[in-house]
Amino acid sequence: MHISEFAKKEGREALAKEQSKEGLFELKKQTIRGNEYNVFVNVPQNLYEYFQFALIHGEWDFLAYEDESYKYQEVLNISAGLSRLLVDKYEINKGDSVAFSMRNYPEWIYSYIAVTSIGAIAVPLNSWWQGEELEYGINHSESKVFIADDERLQRLEGRIKEIPRIGVRCDVSGFTNTVSFDEVVQPKDSFPQVEIHPEDDASVMYTSGSTGYPKGVVTTHRSIINTPVAWAFLANLASNIETDGTTQVFAQPDSPCTLAAVPLFHVTGSHSNFLLSLVSGTRIVLMYKWDPVKAIELIEKYKVTSFSGVPTMAQDILKASKKNPNRDISSLVSLGGGGAARPPEQILAQEKEHPTKIAGVGYGLTETNAGGTNASGKLLYDKPDTAGFPTPLIHEIKIIDDKGNEVPTGEKGEVAIKSVSNFRCYLKDEEATNELLDSEGWFRSGDIGCLDEDGFLYIKDRIKDIVIRGGENIACLEIEAVMAEHPAIAEASVFGVPDERLGESLASRIALNPGMTTTEEEISSFLEKKIAKFKIPSRMWFQEEQLPRIASGKTAKKQMREEAIKELGLG
Repeated sequence: MHISEFAKKEGREALAKEQSKEGLFELKKQTIRGNEYNVFVNVPQNLYEYFQFALIHGEWDFLAYEDESYKYQEVLNISAGLSRLLVDKYEINKGDSVAFSMRNYPEWIYSYIAVTSIGAIAVPLNSWWQGEELEYGINHSESKVFIADDERLQRLEGRIKEIPRIGVRCDVSGFTNTVSFDEVVQPKDSFPQVEIHPEDDASVMYTSGSTGYPKGVVTTHRSIINTPVAWAFLANLASNIETDGTTQVFAQPDSPCTLAAVPLFHVTGSHSNFLLSLVSGTRIVLMYKWDPVKAIELIEKYKVTSFSGVPTMAQDILKASKKNPNRDISSLVSLGGGGAARPPEQILAQEKEHPTKIAGVGYGLTETNAGGTNASGKLLYDKPDTAGFPTPLIHEIKIIDDKGNEVPTGEKGEVAIKSVSNFRCYLKDEEATNELLDSEGWFRSGDIGCLDEDGFLYIKDRIKDIVIRGGENIACLEIEAVMAEHPAIAEASVFGVPDERLGESLASRIALNPGMTTTEEEISSFLEKKIAKFKIPSRMWFQEEQLPRIASGKTAKKQMREEAIKELGLG
């Protein structure tokens, strides 16, 4: 099929129907939680099987971190050792929750594999969270064990002392109720055998909502597996596209290797970097922390072929490469961005200045296990402001109005997504679940967008009071609630303002209590003890009178945001 046909919704669906008749990507109709979906017939039915499935690639180099290198079988054996420890020492059973939080260490991947392979529920907590936030996640998920590195153990010290801890890459002697991962985990040849069904819960990942505390997104084994397999299916479709010789769509190198710089506790990291690699036999190079110069050094050293991160990271790589021409990053053939909107001018610049590094975009949410829309190469260059198109036959997108009715093509409304990848529920929050996930399986994203006649999605705005800073979703209400605890603050309004590098940054307008004074430095110091640093507003304005109101009595946040943008010279 020529790329011009594939660019049309009908063409994509026709090719997908042809390619899904047999083999790994064979599809069948199946009723799940009361709704009918297309389901991959011949894929693993749970994550234990999925991790064993990757052995079809034989013995391959899977993880690289600093000077360490691990083959895939080694990773499985260490993970099996951890799973047996969880069962034998901590009596973790099917359905029990285990939380973990750390930098992008190999132990994060061991933890995810070990926990889900025994039918327990993986709870990867945001590693930027402070002690109070970590305590909330552990308590809310009812986790029975906490696996963490030095920084996270320090933040939790003095809190929920009864929960046993496993310390990663640190001296545990000074921590309460903590044993060392290296001392207690011995590699094993096999995992404890547990019967795991596709619709069993596998993970709880926390996402910032517009109503304060982060919501626990509960996902099943099937919903998690569906996304990386759908991406592999999309790559398979792209391999059948005919082009004019110079227009590429999706790069498929012989020795795939990806650089994992996005935190693994995000679906961009856990799904597109980690889980997708198991389908394609891709080597993962883990980064301790983001550093563009270090990134291009690793790309050169390991012959990295693909990178998927937030848009700022993709841009950082290209800039660092330009400033360091001695570094050879010619192996890099795919450079994508997700987690936040990627500026069209960035995409067009990449096409022009780096034609051998195919640009890509993806749109998805924690609630959809990162599944949603994708586009790359020629398809993206022709529509650089798009968020992509849904995987044909797998993901469905529609645009709805306030009443849930579908709007005509080209009109704006709320983006709704339906697929097997969608989450099952919000943990302990039936009201929020019913509000955003309807009886037909459609998830209301909270994003405003529109679809064109070819089925490409365009994100225009957000309904939810959320700021996306460098790929991190931040609930304004949560920050406002914490700021209100300061004795000098009567009320605070938090909102996003444009940021050239991060997409958005946080700003706040603050009304002070009578006779009280404070400073930006004092507020920042106060907040650092309670919330992650990325949630702290970088711009603050103080006033003695109450914040401006709209007719309903709510604060005039839109007005304050527009005034801030104008004052900062950003509009």
